[in-house]
Formats: sequence, C-alpha cells, structure tokens
Amino acid sequence: MRSRLILALSLLLCALSLTTVQAKPEYLDVLVQTYKPYSKALEDRSCANCHVSNSDFTRNPYGKQVAIAMEQAGTKDLTPAVLQSIENTDIFGDGSAVIAKIKAGAAPGAPTPGAKVKSGGTNGTAVSEQKKPWFPSYAYHPAIVHFPIALFVGGLALDFVGMIRKKRSLLLAGWFNLVLAAATAVVGLITGYTALVLMHVPFKGIIRQHIITAIASSIIIWILVALRVHRHERMSVPIRIVYYILAAAGLLLISYAGHVGGMFVYGE
Repeated sequence: MRSRLILALSLLLCALSLTTVQAKPEYLDVLVQTYKPYSKALEDRSCANCHVSNSDFTRNPYGKQVAIAMEQAGTKDLTPAVLQSIENTDIFGDGSAVIAKIKAGAAPGAPTPGAKVKSGGTNGTAVSEQKKPWFPSYAYHPAIVHFPIALFVGGLALDFVGMIRKKRSLLLAGWFNLVLAAATAVVGLITGYTALVLMHVPFKGIIRQHIITAIASSIIIWILVALRVHRHERMSVPIRIVYYILAAAGLLLISYAGHVGGMFVYGE
C-alpha cells in the first residue's frame, strides 16, 4: 500500500511540475537591448518594468504608455522605436522623464521617490498609492487554471499505470483526479471569461485561440468522465480506443491552450 501511495504522489508531482515552466518574455529582451548600457537594473526588475510586479501582470503606468505607443504605431511587436517614442515622457508629472529614470536605474513605471507627483502627469497617481482590490481584474485565473491541467495530466498517468499493472487503487486515484480536473476546468473557464471582461481584452487573435482550445479541452475532459463512469473493466474495446484517442486530443488541446495563454501574458 505504501509503495502505491509513493508512486501516485510521484506521478502527481511530475504532473504539477509540467505547469511551472516559465517563458522568457521577448518584450524584456527588446527593452534591455534598447537601453543596453542600463540593462542590469532592467534585467533584475524583469516583468516589473512594465507590470505592477513579477506576479501581478496588470500594466503599470509605463506599461500602459508602451501599449498606447504600440497602438499608435500600428504594430503588435515591441520595437526600439516604440520605446524611444515615449522615453522623454514625464508619466507622473514629477519632473523625471522615462529615460532619466532608466539611466538612474530606477523603475520607469514608478514615480521618483520623494518627488511630488503632479496631477498634470500622464498618470497622476503613484502605483504604490493604489489600493489592491480584493478581487483583481485577472479574477485569479492564473492561479486556478493550473489545477485542471495538473489534475488531468496526473489522472491520465495514474489511469494508464493502473491499467498496465491492473491496480484498482491507481485506477481509483486516476478517476478522482479526472473528476476534479473536470470540475476545476469549469471554474477556470468562468474566471478566464471574467478576466476577459474586467480587463477589456478583445476576443481576437491569440486570446481567441486560448479560449476556444480551453473550452474544447474542457468538453473532452467531461466526455472522458462520462465514459469513465462505467469503469475500465466494463468498457468495450471500441469505447476504450475512443477513450484514449480523446485523452490524447485533450492533452494536446490543454497544452496548446496553456501555450497561447503564456504568449498572451509574456508576449509572442
């Protein structure tokens, strides 16, 4: 019994590790290369140059200015020209332009410490003074969406090993993982849609791909739950083949959904 528990936990940990892979933001590369003499501070700050923090990807005032400049330039790609077009902007009206902050090793998206922020600035409110809402605009979607991914991968792994070794305990563990994956997938879709509305993200491009593949993978997970209700030992050969084909399709779809979701957060 102990060996079975160890095996089950090991498989689940492997599945969880798949969801923690980080993507390197290409936008950061452009920022660092554009201001190469001051790259050390920019690299250390990482995503927090344009976002509230390295865990909260809401754009800070500098990030918002970059987005506006990209839209005005008619491009979806961040370029040195876009960054240079706003580097002389005094975002906070504190007498310090973006380029001056970067040269000083300071955060371009935060007001100069000790300086008086004027209402005439582009933003007019210091990020540090903004109160964090108890329900953020991203609706906790990044935290929740990892659960169905890990549970689905872990459930299929337990299910497969249980079938090979004919271990009822592993099959039962796989079943519970699959049911929980289906349930949390629904929560993931709800929070994803809520974030889409609250963040005013248009339903097009990679975000549309992300949502469509997420819905498709969730539907497949629920179909697998319905097929699995009858348990493997009662499945006919054709149904079992369909089950594993759908499982493979679900893995591909949920992986791609996560991939394009990462592209949306970190940049293409």
